[in-house]
Amino acid sequence: MPKAYVLIANESGKEDSVISNLNRIESIKEAHGTYGAYDILTKLESKDEHAIEVDIANKIRKVQKIYSTLTLWVNEKEGFRKITKIEKEVLEKYMARAFVMIHCNRSHEQEILQELRKITEITEADSVIGPFEIICQIAAPTYQNISDIVSKKLRAITNIKSTITLNAVSNQGFTK
Repeated sequence: MPKAYVLIANESGKEDSVISNLNRIESIKEAHGTYGAYDILTKLESKDEHAIEVDIANKIRKVQKIYSTLTLWVNEKEGFRKITKIEKEVLEKYMARAFVMIHCNRSHEQEILQELRKITEITEADSVIGPFEIICQIAAPTYQNISDIVSKKLRAITNIKSTITLNAVSNQGFTK
């Protein structure tokens, strides 16, 4: 099933309004307010890649107060999920979460994904097509724990060049 992540920059303070509008778009399965370089991270899924393209071009980009978007297409053959949907809902409610975009040396995505899988706090990861090669999600008790995981575990993996972390805002977003 085709998937993509869309990172969104919007007018400051308008995240709740934008997320409310995004919730009406069928292919958007998740949206999370974030702290960092982008204000909102969305995850899209559809049986048809063209439907995702149409939703990005004709729906997401038309939402008022959105200034820019960055699309990361998921390479469906590479990635992992460690948790069920119910477990994910519990983690979203009770844990600090972050999304980390990873820039790595070419042709090393598969070995990096294998190393990411070994890190307990990383709940899912995908190889993506775009300005980054991998995106992963981390769940931990606190944002300080997430900072430690990124700086001490994730960045210690060979062939990772750089990372950008987006801390998820609790209670701002949805999962369908």
